[in-house]
Amino acid sequence: MGSVSPSSLMDIFNLLKACCSPSCNYIMTYEGTFSSLASEVGQLKDKSSDVKRDIEAATRDGQTPRSEVLGWLSSVQDMEGEAESIERKYNQKIKCLCSFPLNVCSAYRLRNRAEAALATIRELKQSVEFTKLADNLNLTRSIKMPTTKTIGMDKVFEELLRHAKDDSLSVIGIHGMGGVGKTALLRRFNNDFPSETEADVVIFLELSIDYKLEEVQKSLFDRLSLTWQDEVTHRDRATKLFRVLSTLKFILLLDNLWEPLNYQVVGIPLPAPPSKCKIIFTTRTEDTCSHMGTEKMIKMECLEEEVAWNLFRNSARMDVIDADKNVRIEARDLVKECGGLPAALIVLAQAMAPKKTWEEWMHALTIMKDTPHQLPGMTNNVFSILKLSYDRLSSDNLRVCASYGALFIKGSWIGKYNIRNLWIGEGIIDNVQNPMDADNKTQFLLGILHAASLTVRVHDDYFTMHPMIRAMILWVQRECGKKENKWLVRDRERVGEAPAAEKWRDAERIALDWNQISDLPEAPQCPNLIFLNLQVNKFLRKIPNGFFLHMPHLKILDLRDTSIKELPWLIMVDSYSGWREGHTLEGGVSFEELESLKRLKVIGITVSTLAALQNLCDSPRLAPLTHWLHIEGCPDLTMFNIPSMDFHAETMSRLGQIQLHAMSELEEVVIGNRQPILLPLQELRLSSLPKAKLVWRPTFPNTLLALKIEVD
Repeated sequence: MGSVSPSSLMDIFNLLKACCSPSCNYIMTYEGTFSSLASEVGQLKDKSSDVKRDIEAATRDGQTPRSEVLGWLSSVQDMEGEAESIERKYNQKIKCLCSFPLNVCSAYRLRNRAEAALATIRELKQSVEFTKLADNLNLTRSIKMPTTKTIGMDKVFEELLRHAKDDSLSVIGIHGMGGVGKTALLRRFNNDFPSETEADVVIFLELSIDYKLEEVQKSLFDRLSLTWQDEVTHRDRATKLFRVLSTLKFILLLDNLWEPLNYQVVGIPLPAPPSKCKIIFTTRTEDTCSHMGTEKMIKMECLEEEVAWNLFRNSARMDVIDADKNVRIEARDLVKECGGLPAALIVLAQAMAPKKTWEEWMHALTIMKDTPHQLPGMTNNVFSILKLSYDRLSSDNLRVCASYGALFIKGSWIGKYNIRNLWIGEGIIDNVQNPMDADNKTQFLLGILHAASLTVRVHDDYFTMHPMIRAMILWVQRECGKKENKWLVRDRERVGEAPAAEKWRDAERIALDWNQISDLPEAPQCPNLIFLNLQVNKFLRKIPNGFFLHMPHLKILDLRDTSIKELPWLIMVDSYSGWREGHTLEGGVSFEELESLKRLKVIGITVSTLAALQNLCDSPRLAPLTHWLHIEGCPDLTMFNIPSMDFHAETMSRLGQIQLHAMSELEEVVIGNRQPILLPLQELRLSSLPKAKLVWRPTFPNTLLALKIEVD
């Protein structure tokens, strides 16, 4: 083997050094490249986190992330994985040997890979400024709703459609009585709204009677595919709804509004015309339309007779109607009883569908006239629906006001002055100073009933009540059909005989007007009777002597246009006491009205003021007819003498009973008097007189048979 000289070795080393030096330098500076890569990846991750957070927020608002954004996030994820792989190999092959690789070729390829990743990452950082992260909500434009037949509604549907296309209108209210078809109309609109319109979404919400704010917001969140979070406040939800809906051309359909909805509190932007956005709602109360900022109101009326007949036929498809003329006649009369109310027509058609004989149809007509609640489905699907409007009146007095309309004949025009007098008698209108005040209050109360769709204004001075509303009120007042005699209403039925005395026992109101009654029960027991109408019974010539004896709460008695020649028995002891004083309407009935009863023979009367007592004693017509005298209250009376010159008791020559009751200021009751005044007094009752001292004088006449003292 030959030897190599030192100079030759040096030459070889220098040659290798010259060849490897660029590559070694390239590898040795790899750590700087990796540091840059780590820094750039960190910055990219931060930007990626920001974009993801914005995307998540947009997704919660129901928006759809754009494809370019999703692609960018996917590329970022890929580069994060690439950077992690480079870092892992760097730590394994280079960093462990003080930054000098065992395999130079492998390290060379790793640096090239790192530089390529670095360039891509820098490019991704530059392209992160998107003009829009997400598109509009991912919504179904409309959701079809099940609906019932809308026969006869084409005209009102076309009207609604026309207003909905009018950019100058933003809020449209549909009002009408229960069962008239408001929901069916709104559902038809939801299902058939033209697709060529510019609306982004049609939202249908059916509200419960006593809906809550959270319930409405939850329904809107669900419909808009927004994420619901229980811990979020109502205000924050409203802000979110407002922000989302403000970006949309929306049509919001609200069915069954009983109370005005506060748009701001819910989060619904109120469209400002001109606008493609619309809020359309249904309600039974006209007042709700006013409070909802309605720009156009549509009143839904009941169907006309022929249209109602078509709805009835189409709802049951009864061949028997076409086959039998007699059945067809009864069917026509049944339809008339419904008054064109779609809900009643449909229920009635379903109830009559299996009936094949004329006798069955005749019997059904009798039931429909007298007790319609007995027909299948009528209670649950008609009366219960109508009753909601009655129950929602704000006071018992208003419900009594509405109930009086049911005492008149079906379909009649009711005069406002007639109803005013009844309400005065009932005590609903009181403390008024003159007739004009009474008229104004009557008009105000009627306005409430009209707005609630319980009555219908037909003229300035007249109104009417829908037959099914009337039937519902009678059903309610008869305790939902459990006490048919509680309200005895047989008006204009050509009745020849009054109901038997036992039927009067449970009665609170009896209307027997415009009939052919000639005789009345002798002495019916009527402990709860308030109202009795016997007007226009031409054959009624007399009132039995004991007829009013057991009617302690009777407030209203109508005997107009009868043939009664005399009224012998008027007993109001323990009953009416609010006698009118002076020339105002305050207090109700005046003594002058009693004095006009020319054939009156006996009076039992209650007074509650000192002035009324003096007026009674001063009346030359009434004082001699007074057999029973009940004095209660009278805060100004501190002493009472029996008999007494102070109250002209000498004029009460037939006074057989005196009762003093609930007089907190009365200090002394003196029985007997030195003055030569005689009374045929047989009974004296004293009760609830906490301060009174009883003084008995021996001069008192011996006609007294009973002295009754009740101590609380």
